[in-house]
Amino acid sequence: MNILHITTYLQGGAGRIIYQLASNQQKAGHRVVVVTSKTSEPGYNNYVEYVQELHNNGIVLYEIDSTFKRDIYLNIHVAEKVRELIEKESMDIIHAHAAVPALVGVVARAGKGKYIPVIQTMHGWGTNKTPEHEKMDITILNGLDKVVSVSKSDKVLMENKGVESNRIITIYNGIDDGEDSTFEEDEVIKEILRYRNEGFKIFGCIGTVCKRKNQELLVEAINKLDRNEKVFCAFIGEGDMIEPLKEKVKLYALENRIKFYGYKQSGSKYIKHFDYLVLPSLSEGFGLVVVEAFREKVPVIASDINVFKELIDDEETGYLFINDDVQSLRDLLHRTLCNHEDGTKIVERAYKRYIDNFRLDIMFNKYNSLYSDLLTSFMK
Repeated sequence: MNILHITTYLQGGAGRIIYQLASNQQKAGHRVVVVTSKTSEPGYNNYVEYVQELHNNGIVLYEIDSTFKRDIYLNIHVAEKVRELIEKESMDIIHAHAAVPALVGVVARAGKGKYIPVIQTMHGWGTNKTPEHEKMDITILNGLDKVVSVSKSDKVLMENKGVESNRIITIYNGIDDGEDSTFEEDEVIKEILRYRNEGFKIFGCIGTVCKRKNQELLVEAINKLDRNEKVFCAFIGEGDMIEPLKEKVKLYALENRIKFYGYKQSGSKYIKHFDYLVLPSLSEGFGLVVVEAFREKVPVIASDINVFKELIDDEETGYLFINDDVQSLRDLLHRTLCNHEDGTKIVERAYKRYIDNFRLDIMFNKYNSLYSDLLTSFMK
């Protein structure tokens, strides 16, 4: 099978899923090509390590502007190049990873001798879309052969927005059993371990530092804790809210309790060094870092948004607090600091949930079945 992936950028959790899926497809004997935007935009770029992983696995990567901008002239330019790729590589299926890449795929396949299915994985419904952008995206999605939601809650969201239900299936994101397990200690890990050796409880938060992920709530909650409670919080990730939050940390005199380390390659390698992973997000498409914590047997504290409630059973596989409620988060953090109970059962149940639902091979097999079903149906 010849598979073409089209994305906006190879970045964040979605980018990681794309390169892992593509790499496993290539290893399984398929011919895989990836197209992404070339020019970075503020807050958006291709991660160097993701690009390198594709090259290491023999996957051809084309960087063409633009699969990101909603600019019809640039989008048509990419579609022309993709049409050439379809001919050159004899593509069988197009797998898009956002609405603009899906539009590019639909335009590029038009007029070909054989029908080439176009599917899109909706990695998350952007919170900054204008009503016009939403309408455009819904129109695109309803013109595709299949739309993949990465959570059941996202499926419901898309249905409520107007995406036809019969087009949507849910395939959970998956991760490898052994990834990120053998990394040398860097300065961040050494500092975390120093705090732990001094008796501090380590809270960690991984992800783009922005309003949607709401790291500000965690800063506010820590500020409400008693100053005698030994707490250290490590933020891993880049984003436009880092500087404003650093100013707030300074204002609260919490510089020795809260630190921002910026973007780090393979950020999930830090999870095993946390006592708790804390995720105060206002919205998420999936929350890959939750599953990574399940794998590492690190308990998760998360906001009670729908996707996290889908992943986490409160008090069974993790802990939930009221979304965007600083007192609720503060009380839960305080409780963990005072709780001397053995949390083994919670992390073991979470680990089993990862094994049963969120492994990379499960995701790979479901996508492979989807591709095969679509190709078979159009050959009849």
